[in-house]
Amino acid sequence: MTSPLPAKLQGGALTEREAVADALYRAVLAFDHADEGLLRSAVTEDITVTIAGQTSKGLTELKAAVFDRVSKLITTHFLSNMRVTFDGDSKATATCSALAQHVRAGKGFEASENKFTSGGLYYCNLVKDVGLWKVSTWTADITWVDGDATVMNGE
Repeated sequence: MTSPLPAKLQGGALTEREAVADALYRAVLAFDHADEGLLRSAVTEDITVTIAGQTSKGLTELKAAVFDRVSKLITTHFLSNMRVTFDGDSKATATCSALAQHVRAGKGFEASENKFTSGGLYYCNLVKDVGLWKVSTWTADITWVDGDATVMNGE
């Protein structure tokens, strides 16, 4: 699998709004590429993540509860309809629509019982940390699912 682009992009500065969106893009690409370094570039050490009523506090819990499990699957996460607002120079809030496709490893071209897809909205607070925006709180409001939910358990 090819690697995603690095956390700091070359070839021109991003606007602040683009840089905030890039933090969310880095986070979901980290899952899609099983790239822990990219995840660390996208979230704070004390991040709070809530997905389907389950809350993880801190990067260690996020890794154990979500990343270590999801990064073993074949995934594609799509973000759209991104909106960003700022609270000063170092705090921002972003919302977006999200679609996450999950497939059992090695089963991407097999029948649908190997797939699980979810859709919803992400609500995120971000902070600027040494010139790089990072997600500090992330709430995934999953509004629909399709497929076999046991895919998420590695079954």
